[in-house]
Amino acid sequence: MALSRGRTGCLLLHGFTGDKEDWRSSLPGPTSGGWLAMDLPGHGDAAAPEGDFECVVHSLLAALPQSITEIAGYSLGGRIALGMLARAPLRFRRATIVSAHPGLSDPAERAARLRQDARWIHLLEAQGIAAFVAAWEAQPLFASQSRLPAETLLRQRQRRLSQRAPGLAASLRATGLGAMPSTWSALRAYPGQLRWVVGGADARFLGIAHQVVELRPETELHVLPEVGHNPLLECPAQLAQILAG
Repeated sequence: MALSRGRTGCLLLHGFTGDKEDWRSSLPGPTSGGWLAMDLPGHGDAAAPEGDFECVVHSLLAALPQSITEIAGYSLGGRIALGMLARAPLRFRRATIVSAHPGLSDPAERAARLRQDARWIHLLEAQGIAAFVAAWEAQPLFASQSRLPAETLLRQRQRRLSQRAPGLAASLRATGLGAMPSTWSALRAYPGQLRWVVGGADARFLGIAHQVVELRPETELHVLPEVGHNPLLECPAQLAQILAG
């Protein structure tokens, strides 16, 4: 998806197992400026990540055109966006973070998450993409999606099945939550406009959103009623309105 014409540009970063096409239903009208959706390392047409989380962030920042002055990210993409804000806080005048975690500070929680990610990696490498997708979609995190039309869920599954198991495994190793440095302090210090979007039915991430607002009261919080973890899939029109604002 190429950058459209406009006064400014916004980088759009998808979630884990997704690709740049995930944003298509949520893009505002062309009068809102330019939009650049890209495949994250290990996803879609992008090569597997090289190095650790910080290396991924550095590479993305180095590749960005100067016309990009905003950033929006969902889940994994939101965490990478937070990493970019932490490394270059003056690079983006506005950030929109959707259903994302700013990172783990507790060593025990980080160790537990690394073990969990290692199990997903083993499933990918030992049994392949089909077994992984079946297990990934069965997580309680995505339970609210059961209310969506069957064809919507089928399209999502087909896109997931088109991913490469080695690419997703490499993505988890480099950019999984357990591998991500905490960005809480950088988040509090970010000088630009911060919008935080979360589904009202996504209890864990709603709690994280309230922690963010407590830490940084000037954050603009958008809670989407009866929506779960993935607003891009569950309420793209509502998300489009926020992005256009």
